[in-house]
Amino acid sequence: MRKALFLVLSVLLFCACQGPQGIPGPQGPAGADGVGVNWKIADLNVTQWDYSNYADNNYFYAKFSVPALTSYVFSDGNVNGYILLQENGETIQHSLPYVLPIYEKGTDQTFFFTRTVDFVYGVGWVQIELRESDFDYELNTSYVPDPMNFRIVMTY
Repeated sequence: MRKALFLVLSVLLFCACQGPQGIPGPQGPAGADGVGVNWKIADLNVTQWDYSNYADNNYFYAKFSVPALTSYVFSDGNVNGYILLQENGETIQHSLPYVLPIYEKGTDQTFFFTRTVDFVYGVGWVQIELRESDFDYELNTSYVPDPMNFRIVMTY
């Protein structure tokens, strides 16, 4: 009996506590449009590679000016890089770093090596870098990687 009386009084207490509506509070600050996330995309096309030729750290690179990569994006945002590849007649994106094992059969030798494509960035610029695990090229070599396409996505 006590439990039933307690239950009835509890229901009456919570249901009977409605009074007149108070005055509205002050207007809050305006929010951002949309979902509150901004992004910018920079499509980069490497048509010509430069060569680093540092001792024990040889690599090909291409440096781009990316004005959308501001100090705010650099310090408070997120920057992702993608390589754009053709596969079965369609363009696909693969996130960087992109690591590809390669098998090449020459006339007198077979080569196994790994190609790694990655990127580094700072305020206002992005550098695409290509390294190979058997980087045995001399400065006067005629080998240059093929042109490649990349996409940099900045969210902030």
